[in-house]
Amino acid sequence: MNTREKLAIKNMRFNRYILLRYSLALFFFANLNWFIFMLPSRGIALFVPAVLIFSALFSIHEFIVLYSSSKEVSLNKTKLFFTGQLIVNAMLILLSLSNRLFIVLFPFLNTNVYGLTGILGILITGAVISSFCLRKINAISKNKDRGYKLFANFKQSMKVSESYGK
Repeated sequence: MNTREKLAIKNMRFNRYILLRYSLALFFFANLNWFIFMLPSRGIALFVPAVLIFSALFSIHEFIVLYSSSKEVSLNKTKLFFTGQLIVNAMLILLSLSNRLFIVLFPFLNTNVYGLTGILGILITGAVISSFCLRKINAISKNKDRGYKLFANFKQSMKVSESYGK
């Protein structure tokens, strides 16, 4: 098997995790954005997005190791990140219903119906994405995801084409 074929198999295997990678990037930059908007307030709530950003870095490292490794890597840190993100989103949904806490958590938003519905929409969307990612991680760990089937078929076709040339 030549280098090109090895790289093709490596990229095909790594494509199983594409939803998780893009979701992780989305949450990283959403939390970074929230952190930046919170900086002028200098409140204690500033630590919530900071902790989420910091925990995302461990998941990012896990994907870097996953790409550079040829063996399967358990996504424990990524699963922990998405579980934490889901819990934080659920708590923020509940806490933002209180006018006082809404001002503390989101001082850059107006405390009117538009600010509340906007942030609730974002938080609910984040919770749904986290749930999908957790389902995907469970499917990947059991090799029940669509990407694994495509990867297995691709790998099998590589073996067939390799034997055809002999």
